[in-house]
Order: sequence, then structure tokens, then C-alpha cells
Amino acid sequence: MISLFLLSFLLLTYLWNLYYATHWSRNLLVTLRFLQDFVYAGEQAEMTEQIENHKKLVIPVLEVAFHVDKRLAFHDCENTSVSDFTYKRDIFALLGYQRITRKLTVGCTKRGCYRIDKSYLTAFSMLHRRRFSIDVPADTHLYVYAARTNVSDILITCERLMGSVQCAKRLFEDPFAYASIREYTVTDPMKTINWKASARTGELMVNTFESTHMEKVLLFLDVEDSGILKYEYLTEDAISVAATLAQKMVARGMEVGLCTNITAEPDSACPSPHQDFTCLHPSGGRKQLTDIERLLAIHRSDAKVLPLPAMLDSFATEYADQTEDAIMIFISKNTSANQAAIEAFTGREQAVWVVPCPRNETCGIHTADNIRLISREVNDF
Repeated sequence: MISLFLLSFLLLTYLWNLYYATHWSRNLLVTLRFLQDFVYAGEQAEMTEQIENHKKLVIPVLEVAFHVDKRLAFHDCENTSVSDFTYKRDIFALLGYQRITRKLTVGCTKRGCYRIDKSYLTAFSMLHRRRFSIDVPADTHLYVYAARTNVSDILITCERLMGSVQCAKRLFEDPFAYASIREYTVTDPMKTINWKASARTGELMVNTFESTHMEKVLLFLDVEDSGILKYEYLTEDAISVAATLAQKMVARGMEVGLCTNITAEPDSACPSPHQDFTCLHPSGGRKQLTDIERLLAIHRSDAKVLPLPAMLDSFATEYADQTEDAIMIFISKNTSANQAAIEAFTGREQAVWVVPCPRNETCGIHTADNIRLISREVNDF
């Protein structure tokens, strides 16, 4: 009798394990999602971990694991380990037709593009004697944009340079950008007369329009760090300067472009940089700013890049004719290697050169009169 009972128990256990192994993962959904599309370096982001069991079968123990770049730090250190990646592992118990949502807080200390493309599910049989595992695709990413920094001195210098072209703004008018009405003069064409306003006032009145000329700025960002001693913090400051300038200038209605030896498709999710250089033509609006900030976010310190002189040569060949009216701002810590190239490239045009340098050190170069040099002292944190 006891033997029959034991045999029946073993048979039922085997059948249950066989059934469980076949059905535990059916209609089981796991969703990982960052709640923000982007944050700035130094801020926090949130992500959700949602598990849904769309069947009657109970899952007493379910382990959900995933990994992400170790530059992201989870505030909940429980079940978290860090080596080459940050590994997160959580345990759930699911009833039939149950949904569990857990919110995680992530510290974003460094810029970058962070992607989670897979999660790992593990369930256990009765008495934990067998384990069953599957991989579940995930598709979520988070951009951490470069931290903002103080660029007021650079903006003031740029505004002074732009003052010399303000008088040209009224030479070209946009017929679709109505501005105001004023009295007619003998130099006004007949097509600009506003007949309704003229009839109302008893004098000839004409329409005026806004200028089609907008302030344009072209940022040249050099991220090369090829010396024996690496100054990664200077490169980070240069990237922050470029990102902050782009944000503030676009907010002021200016057209901003970016040429850099960081290269990738800014519209793709977490692209990988490749060797060459990228040039975004001057433009305004949120789309342009997003492309610039995402491009600046993806650069990694171990990426190989073109030196600035080679980048300027390529730009002069392909893009120079399209940006003749843009104020040029060069951002590079490589003074000795780039001075001659920048002076030759700018010619007689006005330009600004921003040089990040270590604190308590001065930039020991003297540029041509047409180049405004701005030295930034940067702390090594």
C-alpha cells in the first residue's frame, strides 16, 4: 500500500512537472520601460518592471533578471550586483490572472545612451528540484544628455560678434512673416500697400515683414584625446559647453549647427559611433536640438576620432559654401595641434575658440586678431 502511494505520488509529481514545464511561460508577459525619453546627467530616471500572468496557472516563484550599462546605478541595491554590467534580479510570486508593477529609480551620473534589449525569466518546479528559463526580448532605452554648464561669457562674446551683422537683417524680408503697418514712402512698392488700412486712416499705409535673415552659429566640437596623458574631464566639459550653447541659442530663436568628430545617426536608438565626422547644418527648433543632444550623448572616451585639422579639411570641401554667414565657435582643448588649422580655416572672418584647460593652468597661445579666445578652467572631479 505504501509502495503504491509512493509510486502514485512520484507519477503525479512527474506529470505536474511535465505540465508546468510546458505551460509556465505561456501568456506570461514581462515589460521593462524607462518612463522618460531623456534626462540630464546628474538627474534621476525611473523605470517600471511589469509582470502579467494571463492564465490560471499559479507561478509560486518567478525570477526576472536583466542587465544594463554599469554607469546607471539603481537606488535599490537589493538583488543588484555590478561587474562589467549592472545586473538586476527580482523575485515575484504570481497568482492566476495577476499583474505586478514595480517602479525602480536609477541614478544617471554620466551621459550616454542606455539600452535594455533582453530580460531573463526563471521558474522552478515543485521543491525547486528543476529550473526552467527563457529569454524575453525587451526594447527600451534612455538618453542621458550632457550636463549643463555656465556659458554666459561665451554667449556675451557671440552677441558682440553678431552685432556687426544686425544691420543686414532688414535687407531681406519674408513675405509670409507679417510684422506691422506703417506709412507709405516713395521707395515702397505698390504691392505692399494695405488698401483697407489706407481707407480707414485716409493715408497710404504699407505692410512690413520680418527679416528672413536669422543669426546662425556653427559649433565645431573636437573630442580627440590622443595624448599620453588623458584628460577625459576636459573632453566632458567641451561636450557640456556644446550642448548648453545649442540649448540656449535655439531657445533664443537662433539657427545652430554642429560639426564634430563624434559620428552616428542621431535619429537611431543608441547608435554606435564610427570613424569619420558628422555635420548637422544650422537649423532651429526642437528637432535640431534633439539631434544635437543625442549625438553628443553617445560619445565614448575609447572611440577613435578624426583630429580637428582633418575634420576642417573635409568640412571645407563639402559644407563650407552652405554656412558662409554663420558665426563659428571652435571647442577644443588641443591647442598646439589645432591653432594653425583654425587660423587658416577662419581666414578674415570672426570666430570664437573655447579652450577647456585644467584649473590653475593658463592657455599659453596667442591667436590671430579675428579669433576671440576663451579659456575655461575645469576641475578634475
